[in-house]
Amino acid sequence: MEIRRLDAHDDAQMRRFHEIGWRAEREDGRPWNSFWTYQEMAGLIREPTDDQRMDCFSVYDGDRMVAGGLVDLSLMDNLDKAFVFPAVEPELRGRGFGGMLLEALVEHARDNGRSQVTGMTAVPFEERYSSGILRFADKHGFRLANTEIMRILRLPVPDGLLEEVRRESAARHEGYEIQTYVDDLPEQYLPSYCHLRNQLALDAPTGDLDFEEEASTPETIRQRLERNKRSGRTTYLSLAVLDGEAVAHSDIAVPPSGTESHQLGTLVRRDHRGHRLGAAVKVANLEALQRDRPDITEVHTQNAETNEWMVRINERLGFEPVAVCPEFLRHL
Repeated sequence: MEIRRLDAHDDAQMRRFHEIGWRAEREDGRPWNSFWTYQEMAGLIREPTDDQRMDCFSVYDGDRMVAGGLVDLSLMDNLDKAFVFPAVEPELRGRGFGGMLLEALVEHARDNGRSQVTGMTAVPFEERYSSGILRFADKHGFRLANTEIMRILRLPVPDGLLEEVRRESAARHEGYEIQTYVDDLPEQYLPSYCHLRNQLALDAPTGDLDFEEEASTPETIRQRLERNKRSGRTTYLSLAVLDGEAVAHSDIAVPPSGTESHQLGTLVRRDHRGHRLGAAVKVANLEALQRDRPDITEVHTQNAETNEWMVRINERLGFEPVAVCPEFLRHL
């Protein structure tokens, strides 16, 4: 067996790499799992932004790629951390491919000056403490650091529910404007939107994972949005605006194929909480999605199980829990 760096511009390699990840996540009894489409993954790997890149590696048994994984490196903040994702197809597990790959990913993180390596998975509720994935992580020195819950909202939302939640929230945020954009944002809102995005790692519960404020800039946001469009991903961005600034946001990403979508970050600036702006921007996002994309039948989201406010609003909107998502940490 041999570890090789992925040639991201070799289409055959990239397609096999994506096939391994897709099958590892979606074809092993976890159909609710989320994974990038080929177009999205190719864009992410081939077009790094100024603040992030993904380095990819494969395990070969002879001439055949049998495992693939990536190291996600932030380039402007949290420079002590790396996120790793190893993948092995279900029928090829138990042969040592995954362990060999994971250690290579960890070593690459170390070579890039990182002292903490994180990872995440998703398991059925009944396997919360017994999944073989947890034993695999423990064997390689990873410890449980946080637990999130994956939830799915089936679309369309029942008639009247979004309007009911919208009215409940509107009574609390007079003077704020709720605005929704697709694939882009007006230049005037980019600095305040960046501030919201950068605060999420600080404000969202992360257990024993200790993140610093992110360092996204209007330029890196533009880079990501443009890359999304080139890969076929549609992004819905809803903002609460006051005095020309975005003070709350909620984003949904729609892949270029399939019937599912993915709830990204939702955050209200600390000095504007208590006005139900989080509910307002989530409702606006869902209304726009349902209006424009009747082909989308699901919204997937994850939240720390200790994030009581977000759990409440998600449950109010009809999100149903489907899996447990342990997050792991290994100190180097």
